[in-house]
Amino acid sequence: MNGGDVPPGRARRSLRATHPVAATICGALADRILVLGATGFFGRAVAHGVLDAGYQLRVLARSAASAGAFRVRGAEVVEGDATDPAALARACQGCAAVISLVGVKRNRPQTYLDVNVDAPRLLGEAARAAGVTKVIYISSIGAQPDARFKYLASRWAGEQALQRTGIPSTILRFSHILGEDGGIVGDFQRRAEFGPVVVIPGDGEQHSQPIIREDAARCVIEAISRADLYGRTVELGGPEILTYQQLFDFFAAARGITKRQVKVPIPLLEPIAAILGAAMGDPIITSDELSTLGLENIAASLDAVLQHFGFRPHSPSAWAQTHWKLRKVF
Repeated sequence: MNGGDVPPGRARRSLRATHPVAATICGALADRILVLGATGFFGRAVAHGVLDAGYQLRVLARSAASAGAFRVRGAEVVEGDATDPAALARACQGCAAVISLVGVKRNRPQTYLDVNVDAPRLLGEAARAAGVTKVIYISSIGAQPDARFKYLASRWAGEQALQRTGIPSTILRFSHILGEDGGIVGDFQRRAEFGPVVVIPGDGEQHSQPIIREDAARCVIEAISRADLYGRTVELGGPEILTYQQLFDFFAAARGITKRQVKVPIPLLEPIAAILGAAMGDPIITSDELSTLGLENIAASLDAVLQHFGFRPHSPSAWAQTHWKLRKVF
């Protein structure tokens, strides 16, 4: 992380100071944070960050084995699914706050309705019943009630469903989150390995504001104790606006990929995506993903993280060219 990191324990003391209800919970219970989606690409960084900040960690995971890395650090693991009201009720008991990173980007095998829309409502109801003081809900820039963009519409509906439960909440919407593995890196690698050429959707000039995973996780952890963020939706990204082409070129250079690139208009790719979606259980790209590629994926400001959390995130362009080299070259 950059300079000015939060020392262990500071966030814990701030939580007690700014959450009167949490302060009344006896002993260590006031410091217990439940993380949903802790075993995922982004969730791993957030869950370890909760421990690093001095909180006690509880995770809800469908398999206890998948959460072994947290258990060895002293975390409590509750087995269950984030779409199950009974599991959520058990997991929320005795927690001061909940961080939810649960979401699906594709409508199968789990559906948008079950995971992106209904699960936030169930969480809000369980959290209120358990006396949780705050929910930090992780969403996506571009979430909107537009049926043309199914994933983004489902994220917007989930945000609304959570807020209607009345649980105090903060919604953090992120642009692309970059890590050494997973996320957009996994998408790039699959597309680079598929077929005789690399297909660049559209003109490659679609804009995003990517943020490094550890910087994004820091924002989430710091939001736990921020009473001023109650009821707010905050859009966050890194300090640069980059195109799809630029990001892919960083990836290709780091991995030594020299395969020829071909730009194909998105309307021409849509029928191909539909065929792949019908023929493959996990297609290279879906029709909905193609549609959302045409949207701007940027926050209101290049200084969004500095404005809201007081630190400067890392430069994605410099970071990517170094960290993406750590993976296998093909």
